[in-house]
Amino acid sequence: MKRFLMFVVSCALLGSAVVLHAAPALDAPLTKMIYKRAPLARVEPLDYPQFRLIDAELRNTVRRHGDRSVPNTFCAVGYRLDGGTIETVLIWDNAQWLIRWWGGDELATSEERYAVSASFSAVTDLRADVVEDARFPLGTRTVVRADAQALIADCRQHGRQYTVPPLPPKAEDDEF
Repeated sequence: MKRFLMFVVSCALLGSAVVLHAAPALDAPLTKMIYKRAPLARVEPLDYPQFRLIDAELRNTVRRHGDRSVPNTFCAVGYRLDGGTIETVLIWDNAQWLIRWWGGDELATSEERYAVSASFSAVTDLRADVVEDARFPLGTRTVVRADAQALIADCRQHGRQYTVPPLPPKAEDDEF
């Protein structure tokens, strides 16, 4: 609760805060979704230091790739994978992208300039990189539609919803 209150106060002070919506429980069973094997567990990304700048990561992703003039919505869900790797999947509704994010600099301060990894992470374009079945070799970012839909449904049910409000036009944005 204390961490959440600090987050709310920080967002209020920033002015262009990302709106965070509460996440449901993470304990439902997992399927393989887009992975070769089902993730070992769902995790709360905010519990890991490499994901603590998620709001800045989302703003920077919109700044770099999105339409700044409209609210941009994301769903984020974290998974512990085989070998102990933690990955957060970001579903960007506006761009129709699935972003696989392994986190930012764990030693970074709260400054946004350190939050650039999500905007450079592997992207699956849900309009172009989705196939109906896996009978043919898939590209490095191509996924089977049913697997992508399972991941999106899991995020909607167990992840957190974020909204990045409209950002200043590029010429007025002093962050970039």
